[in-house]
Amino acid sequence: MIKLTDLTKREFADFWEKDGSKNGSAWQKIEKEIALLCNYEKTGKNRGIRYNILEIYHTPKEQVHGNKYREPINKGAVDKTSLKYQLAELLIQLGGTDYLTKNGYLDLLGFKTGNFERLMKKFDEVKYHELKTSDQYVFKQVQNVQLALARFMDNALDLIRKETFDGVILDERLFVVFNDESHENADVLDDLEGLYSLYKQARAEAQNNVEAEYGTSLFFATRMKYINYECAELIESDDKYRALDDNGISFFYKKYAINKAIVPRHYDYEVEDYDGGNYESNSLDIENEAYDFLARFIEHRKEDSHKHINSLIKKGVQGDFLSESIMLFFADELFDFMFADCGDKFDEVYARLIEDAKEAENEQLEDELNEGMSFLPSKVDFDPWAS
Repeated sequence: MIKLTDLTKREFADFWEKDGSKNGSAWQKIEKEIALLCNYEKTGKNRGIRYNILEIYHTPKEQVHGNKYREPINKGAVDKTSLKYQLAELLIQLGGTDYLTKNGYLDLLGFKTGNFERLMKKFDEVKYHELKTSDQYVFKQVQNVQLALARFMDNALDLIRKETFDGVILDERLFVVFNDESHENADVLDDLEGLYSLYKQARAEAQNNVEAEYGTSLFFATRMKYINYECAELIESDDKYRALDDNGISFFYKKYAINKAIVPRHYDYEVEDYDGGNYESNSLDIENEAYDFLARFIEHRKEDSHKHINSLIKKGVQGDFLSESIMLFFADELFDFMFADCGDKFDEVYARLIEDAKEAENEQLEDELNEGMSFLPSKVDFDPWAS
């Protein structure tokens, strides 16, 4: 097993292939670099300092804008046209609901459609390198969409957490799931802080073990499933996590509620209703704004997907189609399909997407051939008996 806890400075640096001989500001700079790769904690003092890796990020965090590792000059300014801000506003409008997980909010907003869920199941237990070009592209984009939605959700909740919106507070609660599958508020645990910290260490070790064995060839959802299995096995079998097993703890998760200031509404006796509309019209507004957000999000993913298309073309991956223009056409069709719901016709429509792209490529090849032939001398009648 790879060691992730109680690491010396040298061990911590070696784990991330950094220079552990650095000291002072040079070492602090390295710590900041590592903080983009994982969540860690420091314990002890001076030569007794130890590092515990609590979570290894699937994708490195972005550096702070402006001068490297320094806060930007416009710190505190929020781009109100950004996707994360728009999503935060949607979450606030949904405020007043019960505590929900991040996925719960995405479901409530309609961002986890039938086709999206079916695409995730399609690539479960499938290895990326075994797929043809078209399916490799779909695999990568479905995974990137899932990660991007999670990232925007994290950023939106962080905006609310920082009280960017007047009178709006994010209430976060940690829940624990026991071996009997019962769910409880984690506050019921006597040593919540210690047990939760131990669980994060087990989770980080499980993640590292899975990625060491499978790399990144597995689909994100499959990788998460394997990490859950590995984490459960570590808790049950490894002595250093005995406290979790002794307490019957399976895993932890978080739920969020968004509390808004209550604005008094006055009864209008003429129309026999409250000022400011009704619940139905508010739901319709949220639905429309969620649709607008999703449309912008799809365009954002289409633009980003072009980078992956270019990398596939450069690598010359064999199978299906490799024309950049056809792949771009396929990308537009794919993202529209991804956020629709074809019901029982999912497989049929998905296969048709790929066939349409192949037909378009064949037509393009034929046009290119005809264009090339047009430069040849015109064919003339030839009479071998002519004098």
